[in-house]
Amino acid sequence: MEALFLIVMVIAIASAILMLLSENAVHSALFLIVNFGCVAVLYLMLDAPFLAMIQIAVYAGAIMVLFLFVIMLLGAEKLTSQTKRFIWLTPLAIVLAAAFALIVGAAILNGEIDLTPPTERTPQLRVVHAAPYAGSVDVYANGELLASDVSFSDATDFVELPAGDYTITLNPVGTANAVVTVNVSLDGDSSRQANTYTAVAYGGTRSIAPEVALFPDNVEAVDAKTARLSVFNGTNSPVNLVDFGSDFDPTDDRVLLADLAPGMLVELPLVSEDTSVRSWAFTGVDAAQTNLERLPVLVRLNNPEVYSVKRDTAQLLVVSTEGLFDGTTREVVFPLVDRSVAPFGGPQAVGQLLFSRFVLPFQLIAILLLAAMIGAIVLTHKEGFQPRRRDVRRKVMKPLANVISEQVGSDVLVDETPLLPEKQAEPAGD
Repeated sequence: MEALFLIVMVIAIASAILMLLSENAVHSALFLIVNFGCVAVLYLMLDAPFLAMIQIAVYAGAIMVLFLFVIMLLGAEKLTSQTKRFIWLTPLAIVLAAAFALIVGAAILNGEIDLTPPTERTPQLRVVHAAPYAGSVDVYANGELLASDVSFSDATDFVELPAGDYTITLNPVGTANAVVTVNVSLDGDSSRQANTYTAVAYGGTRSIAPEVALFPDNVEAVDAKTARLSVFNGTNSPVNLVDFGSDFDPTDDRVLLADLAPGMLVELPLVSEDTSVRSWAFTGVDAAQTNLERLPVLVRLNNPEVYSVKRDTAQLLVVSTEGLFDGTTREVVFPLVDRSVAPFGGPQAVGQLLFSRFVLPFQLIAILLLAAMIGAIVLTHKEGFQPRRRDVRRKVMKPLANVISEQVGSDVLVDETPLLPEKQAEPAGD
């Protein structure tokens, strides 16, 4: 990898120097295309294929075609005049290049790139309310309000918190009495694309406080046209996740997730976006039962408006117990769907950065490109150029008949066809 980087670097620098030294404008443009191609290879080495293709399609393609069009249109393929029109341009370019080299060199030497540790991503926390008897609650972290009036089956947004230890409390709405209190530790992480955590309050009764489970939430980038699916068991007993398959073929039933204990979270393998979950169901666990059809079904995921697999998402299915008005309970499953983090160098990641953090630099680059185009037109413009005058005198052509008459020596308009003799009387018979 290092050898390839050195080779590409040497070619890029050489093509840039030849672009500046070439007296033929077309050759300079071609050397610049080579330089753009080297930059695209560097993007590929950084695992950013989308940026590499944009570099080739936009810069090496569209912009350079525009430059070549301007060069050809103005007839500036080769410098024919030795008279320097801009004497100040060469010294200025040398001064700017030297200043740029000094600034970049100082930044590299003082930056200690090899000694700088990877940037730690700030942890992000969200709290899921899956405790059926807690009612609506306010969520606090170290006494600071994170979210208010969070009802059952709802979750707070991901909130960035500095790395450290926190005391998470859930209070009934508008009160200072804590329903549940838990101490958690949030660490910074430089190895993950998104350092996210999820705390789930689950279980409990009217007299027993619910429990809180904290786990790292995986919202990393997924493969194309797939989604990440995780399951959390917030009930008081183990559950299975079963795919009952077709109604006409009982042999295609299979267990997707077996014996998930209360308070546990398990992530399934990546699921394709065209996967249907209508035949999926959460069931009770019975080790003695081999026929999946006889397992008690807790919740079926047969509502496509609620349960579906959406591409480029990270979905958390929380299995919980809901209290009813008559005092009984039932099992429910509510999904929490989040967009997965866009992969580095992909179109989504580039778009998010471009239209959020780098809007102003992007506009400045567009202005610089416009100034470069205007400068190229000014530098290649020929003074005193006069277009060739055309003879605009009106020419009147002779009629075709007159031309033919001159060629044959007679007037073709005169009808000289011999006439037939007049009708004679018929001779009398003998």
